[in-house]
Amino acid sequence: MSPREPADTLLRSLVYDQLRDGLTAGRFTPGEKLTFRSIAGSLGVSMTPVREAIRRMVAEGAFEMQPNRSVRVPLLTRDRVLELRDLRIAVEGLGAEKAAGVATRAQIARLRRIAEELMAARRHGDFATDRAKIREFHFRVAAIARQPTLQRIVEGLWLQTGPYLNLLYPDYVASPRGPERRLRLIKALQTHDAAMARREMEADIGGALTYVAGLADASGRIAPAVPAPVKRRRRPASAPLVGSFAFA
Repeated sequence: MSPREPADTLLRSLVYDQLRDGLTAGRFTPGEKLTFRSIAGSLGVSMTPVREAIRRMVAEGAFEMQPNRSVRVPLLTRDRVLELRDLRIAVEGLGAEKAAGVATRAQIARLRRIAEELMAARRHGDFATDRAKIREFHFRVAAIARQPTLQRIVEGLWLQTGPYLNLLYPDYVASPRGPERRLRLIKALQTHDAAMARREMEADIGGALTYVAGLADASGRIAPAVPAPVKRRRRPASAPLVGSFAFA
């Protein structure tokens, strides 16, 4: 084995994990194009781990290959969003049901903190943090369920629906329904009410993705989201961005 192989493997994993994180947290918008070079430059790595990570994500349906060493975040149709909605309802609803049977006090307290952080971000118009906290809340519920295969399926489905979180802003998130459902879900976990936990998770996913599907035009296509403005902190030009994806 070459001495460089462990480092190469680490870099491939780094690029893959950062891209997955960006997609599931809604840091990319539907239809957005990324060049291999821009990804490599943002992460401070060579083109080789980027190519290998991209190849894997294209196979998973997370990106579509484009000409000139670039990829695009897929543009979904109404039917595709509704299909993903139904899959997420089934899988995450089951996860919430399972979580209700085993959730500990500490886990419930952590979920409550995430919900509070989400609402604080929403009050301040920090949509980037808002989206990240929605993802964190859902992934935490799946983790509480202690169902590793279910958790992997949830993460895979979020690769495709994460970018569409952008279409929920600002209109859909203005409703109090989302925060109310999260609080009821937390209460269901606290009281070990599996049926209620499943119902609230299903309603949360169903409401959001049905709204997104309703944005389709007459041909069934859903237009790309316009990214909400995000405050960016200045970073020294010489500082690599390994471990912190630049397209956030």
